[in-house]
Amino acid sequence: MTDVTRRTLLAGGALTAGAILLDGPAALADRRLRAARPKVPIASSGAFSLGVASGMPSTTGAVLWTRVDDLARTSLLTLEIATDKDFRKVVQRKQVRASVVRDFTARHTATGLKPGTEYFYRFHTKKADSPVGRLRTLRPADSAEPVRIGVISCQSYEAGYYTALAGLAAESDLDLVVGLGDYIYEHHFYDGPAARKDTTGPNKDGDVQTLAEYRSKYRLYKADEHLQAVHQMFPFVAVWDDHEVEDNYREGGPDSASTDPEKLENDNAYPRRVPFAERQRAGYLSYFEYMPVVRRKPVQNAIYGTLELGRHATVFLTDQRQYRSPQPCADQLAVPCAAASDPRQTMLGAKQKAWFKDALKQSQATWKLWASEVMLMGWDSAPGVQLNQDGWDGYKAERTEILQYVLDNGIKNLSVLTGDIHTYVAGRLHTDGRITGRPVGTEFVGGSISSLGLENTFGPATGAAQLLKVTNPHITYMDVVRRGYMTVTADADTLTVQFRSPASTQVEQSPVSTLASFTVASGSTTVRQG
Repeated sequence: MTDVTRRTLLAGGALTAGAILLDGPAALADRRLRAARPKVPIASSGAFSLGVASGMPSTTGAVLWTRVDDLARTSLLTLEIATDKDFRKVVQRKQVRASVVRDFTARHTATGLKPGTEYFYRFHTKKADSPVGRLRTLRPADSAEPVRIGVISCQSYEAGYYTALAGLAAESDLDLVVGLGDYIYEHHFYDGPAARKDTTGPNKDGDVQTLAEYRSKYRLYKADEHLQAVHQMFPFVAVWDDHEVEDNYREGGPDSASTDPEKLENDNAYPRRVPFAERQRAGYLSYFEYMPVVRRKPVQNAIYGTLELGRHATVFLTDQRQYRSPQPCADQLAVPCAAASDPRQTMLGAKQKAWFKDALKQSQATWKLWASEVMLMGWDSAPGVQLNQDGWDGYKAERTEILQYVLDNGIKNLSVLTGDIHTYVAGRLHTDGRITGRPVGTEFVGGSISSLGLENTFGPATGAAQLLKVTNPHITYMDVVRRGYMTVTADADTLTVQFRSPASTQVEQSPVSTLASFTVASGSTTVRQG
């Protein structure tokens, strides 16, 4: 017997002796409890029909997401992360739980990866592999490389095909995609191609109100191949807007336009089958299940925060639904509304607003990119008559407070990236939202992936875009007809924004081209087209 063997045996004997000495009644009961607890099995079959996604990226990792079909109970998946598409160089291998209480969605917060590095990931059952996802971790904080992001919003499944998302998935070298809300629509709003009919909900009319119904809505949307392609290619960072719960909802209840909020949804189109609070809870739970995010503690439904993208860009994510006051003047369109100037009106709520102002002041990034669900610039239907109370025009005092703070603290290069109104808009941002204020930044509204815009509301022959440009001289560009997304590139000297649009959303395949391009020089608030 060698010394090494004897040492090994002695070490083993010492461990055994220690275990015996520690084996009291409590330890024995604990072992019996663990033995009685059913073990979580490794999934033997199942399919990955909704693909994969990554989100909440950092310099060292990201949240990786998938869902497994046809599981009968909570099961374990195997997750692999590699530096090559063929997975010959696997750097991490983990077991991840697909839980029945989360509708068999699974996620893992990967850490320990290298900054600014491309990785590939996939999930396995014993018999099936998921699609392969691509992940590039964020560059380090001192990186001087240009930042390039895609921006999307408002993707009604029924309104049209996701031809814009096919174009987005084919973009090269995006660091991430930012979603500005309305990832799903809670009920029917738009008529589109017959093949895109939404039959979710108990009445097969697209109206969802319970947790099971919202889950079915996400499964419908995420089954789209073009949406899956975007998630496979790029990390996704998102905020919600209203349709993830209910059109134009606000803190604690439905839109102020509701005539009978206990019995009807906010637009009075569908009977309310569950109380609003239950519906909101279902919308939030399903969102956290089906998006590549994790719920934060102790405030589980908080979605605001910052994303540092190297030296030249920080993205500020804000929640403009959960904490807002009711819309003034019963949320009527195109009416004079003195109540919109009430200083008690809040969009962000006190806690989020304080955080946001401080985060803006502390940021050292060249460009401060504010991901906003609704438009900050004023939008008048006639001189002195604001079009939309649900946007920042319904919360004028708080808008001025925030933008005056930006001006007073010398915060340069604020650019707002906006969704919501299904219209392409570019213009200069002033402290009061109009040219009567002091210039403080720029704003770009990125159209919509498929949801219809003003031409659907007012008709294509009304000249709505031309009229709105005349009454809103701070707006330099507007297109109310085309759909699509935008790309944003930030470097030391220039912010470059492109509005990208498919020729059509009413056919399955359609070429994507650049509708308009803009630049903003560092230190300037002037939007230059071309």
